[in-house]
Amino acid sequence: MFKKGQVSTEYLVILAVVLVVALIVVALVGGMSPVSTGVSESQSKNYWLSVAPVSVSSWKYATTSLDLTLQNMGGQKVTVTDINIGSSTFATNISMAVGETKPVTVTSLPTCGSAGASFELQNITIKYSMGTISGLIEKGDKSMVGKCS
Repeated sequence: MFKKGQVSTEYLVILAVVLVVALIVVALVGGMSPVSTGVSESQSKNYWLSVAPVSVSSWKYATTSLDLTLQNMGGQKVTVTDINIGSSTFATNISMAVGETKPVTVTSLPTCGSAGASFELQNITIKYSMGTISGLIEKGDKSMVGKCS
């Protein structure tokens, strides 16, 4: 009734089907994420609006300067002392009361590109002091993504 080696062949066919399905799943999952860090513009905006104590409610990147609108989301006065973007550091001294927003322009960044071109700024940290504690660092877990102006 059963031929010698029939069971081995059936196992090989089942293994082949499982491998094909696994390759399809890997291709679909891998194809969904962009080549960059995978952060969309809306995800970036939502993330930077929600970080605390210093959130970034808006940004505009043109040529080599980045205009930011910072907001104090903490429970007490915050003083922003440095903003680091990639390898660029911008020293500032911006004090904000609870809930207050203030604009700041970060200069000497790499050229953004032509108007409408996409940009992605990574490794963003904001150094600040709160109350009597200085040297606090807010490290951005997501990139800042947008279109050049």
